[in-house]
Amino acid sequence: MNDAFTREPSWDPRRFPPAARAPRAVQTARMLLDPQGYARSLRARLGPVFSLRTHPYRGALVCAADASANRAVLTDHERFTGGDAAALLAPAVGAGSLICTPPPVHLDHRKLLLPSFHGARIAVWAERVRALVGAQLPALLSGEGAPVRPWAQRLTLDVILRVVLGLTDPSRTAAFRQALGPFVATGNLVYLFLPEPLRRDLGPLSPGGRFHRLRGAVLDLTREEIAARRAAPDRTRRDDVLSLLLDARDERGAGLDDAQLLDELTGLVLAGYETTATTIAWTLHLLAHHPAARDDLIADLDAGSDRLLKATVKESGRLRPAVWNAMRTAARDTMLGGRPVPRHAFVAALFPLTHLDPELWPRPDDFRPERHLGADPAPYALTPFGGGVRRCIGVALAQLEIETVLRVVLAAAVPEPAGPREPARLVSVTLVPARGGRIRLRARTGRT
Repeated sequence: MNDAFTREPSWDPRRFPPAARAPRAVQTARMLLDPQGYARSLRARLGPVFSLRTHPYRGALVCAADASANRAVLTDHERFTGGDAAALLAPAVGAGSLICTPPPVHLDHRKLLLPSFHGARIAVWAERVRALVGAQLPALLSGEGAPVRPWAQRLTLDVILRVVLGLTDPSRTAAFRQALGPFVATGNLVYLFLPEPLRRDLGPLSPGGRFHRLRGAVLDLTREEIAARRAAPDRTRRDDVLSLLLDARDERGAGLDDAQLLDELTGLVLAGYETTATTIAWTLHLLAHHPAARDDLIADLDAGSDRLLKATVKESGRLRPAVWNAMRTAARDTMLGGRPVPRHAFVAALFPLTHLDPELWPRPDDFRPERHLGADPAPYALTPFGGGVRRCIGVALAQLEIETVLRVVLAAAVPEPAGPREPARLVSVTLVPARGGRIRLRARTGRT
């Protein structure tokens, strides 16, 4: 088991913020089935800093559920440290990925990776993403009601293969798609949250055995691609993330070795795949169920404006952020929001609750993109991609994908409901539509 879990303190109500009395299994089930509703009920009863006694934490997960506590967790790096807090994800992304690196290594890695996601690079990728969306659009325009999240997952996987890994050969693209698809699937990543005995490799049919074989296939292909790209004569003229990272150098002139590249690429793939696809699904699903906001957005886009587009993406990320929390660990015994937090406890900035705080967001359960057209919200009141120095490094690419999908889809069709508005479920660390975000697309008259 990862060191972060072996150091985690056992439950002691005198050392943790208050918690519900329900058994751990009951709290875990309620969080999975109604993550925002259950956590909101705890916040109402226990205050903005409380404990969740859920699997896999042997003590409790300390939850920060207001802007002030979120800010402390996300920015006070002396008290709340990153890296170890992502211990759950390390078997998937690799201990050397940006997601799992502790300070001060994290900042050095971040400086090395950031130029690959500079605004100028994003502009170059825009047309590539638009072409991929256009190629995938006919599959969404069937006229029948269907969940949009699987479609968005296929699209974001194609964006990763083309923009992040830089694949252009159809056979290599097909091989990666065949290996990556099952590996990044929700059913496979549930392995990360299983009890220790179930995570053992007990053969190809066991959860642990399946996970490790799928991960091994992805790593083998990625190693081959790294070696081939290092030897490619046109590498310096390419603009995909892998090619750029091969030439990245830190202040001492050192670059990434193959093991580091492998972990960084795996982290980028996993971080960029599920969250972006889920945000696309939520946004289209919410628009389908709010026709006034949808029609205003279509009219604004037709007029050549992106004002409501950006506001809509913000509102979707406020109401249904894809990521459930940002994790840290307590570096020492401390206090948060007037509550005790023991050393080595896992601490979560639970921003999906902060996003529903009526003191910050009037009528918080309403989908109202226009609320983002005025002044910026209070600091750390809106953090769908996390915050502080560990904010998601691929935000610019994710926003490009989301905005491009909305532009292309809404130019061709109008999303309409295909069933009731869906509640959120917690799968791994992602808030997903319970039935995949079902919508029906009605072709716009005179549009293609």
